[in-house]
Amino acid sequence: MSDMSIHPIVLHADLLAAEDDDRAPRTQFVAERQVGFLEALAVTGSVRGAARRAGVSHQTCYRARR
Repeated sequence: MSDMSIHPIVLHADLLAAEDDDRAPRTQFVAERQVGFLEALAVTGSVRGAARRAGVSHQTCYRARR
């Protein structure tokens, strides 16, 4: 039998990221990105443009509105 301490399945590449890597995935609408999005939205009036500037997908912005 194989050694059970080694798990052969990797579910997602982010699980192997360095612990000191504090970047949030683009799907996480963290407070910093929310503020950046709202500031850009006030200037541009465009959800897609503001989302691009904030570094988050426009789908995430629309989802957060619910």
